[in-house]
Amino acid sequence: MKTKEIQEQVTNKLTSLMNEGVNPFQQCWKGVRENGMPYNLNSKRAYSGTNVALLLLQATPCNAWVTYKGASELGGNVKKGAKSTLVIYWKFLKIKDKETKEEKTVPMLKSYRVFNALRDCEGLEHLVEGMKPEDILPSEPETALQDYVDREGITLSHGGNRAYYQPSKDLVQMPHEQAFFSRDQYQGVLAHELIHSTGIEKRLNRKGLTEKAAFGSTSYAFEELVAEFGACITCAMIAIEPDWNNSAAYLKGWSKKLTENPNWAVSASGQAGKATNFILGIA
Repeated sequence: MKTKEIQEQVTNKLTSLMNEGVNPFQQCWKGVRENGMPYNLNSKRAYSGTNVALLLLQATPCNAWVTYKGASELGGNVKKGAKSTLVIYWKFLKIKDKETKEEKTVPMLKSYRVFNALRDCEGLEHLVEGMKPEDILPSEPETALQDYVDREGITLSHGGNRAYYQPSKDLVQMPHEQAFFSRDQYQGVLAHELIHSTGIEKRLNRKGLTEKAAFGSTSYAFEELVAEFGACITCAMIAIEPDWNNSAAYLKGWSKKLTENPNWAVSASGQAGKATNFILGIA
């Protein structure tokens, strides 16, 4: 079956499910390492506030963090060349007002650097709760997807709890396949991120990837539609069963944009077909 025929079938299937009503979108993976919030390995205290975002936004194999000195105190060490991460805290100083001579408390923002206990350090593995790195099985993309990654020189990295494509580095970051509820779901999310990778200037030059697009903007929304349609088309082409209901639920999240732009579904599907052909090397 030709890509165009599958493209039409996918479009019809997804739009039909969206019109029927679907359950809310659900993330189809869990953390391979479920240690809750980021915490300091020495004190066992969880980080809070802005630090949670600063630490969780990174793709790391665990949520345990240490300072350079802290790693040494626990009998480990920071790996040569490891890059630290900034965390912040408020220190409250008591000073006297020059005019009134009254004592007052003044907040001062301070910072220090931490390292991930597994990604950046050695000798701390036995102290980190949960699955050890050696228990994580290798992720295995479908041959067609891996061939595209190799052909284009895309960096494919696994770890952490986020899936995304970073155009500036031509990098796809994925959770380990082991974190997904099924192998097909892993392939579907990988296909979604790889569809994004086709949009940069040296490939298909799509506006949603070549221009800065804020979350929720028109170009951002359209690119997400292209990626999700493309993931379903690509999966169908390589004999992977798409997660139809979850894909429809994801697309329904952009339903307002679809309502405002009724031709978007067909247009995005067309762009998705081109992206699929590019990934699979179909002229």
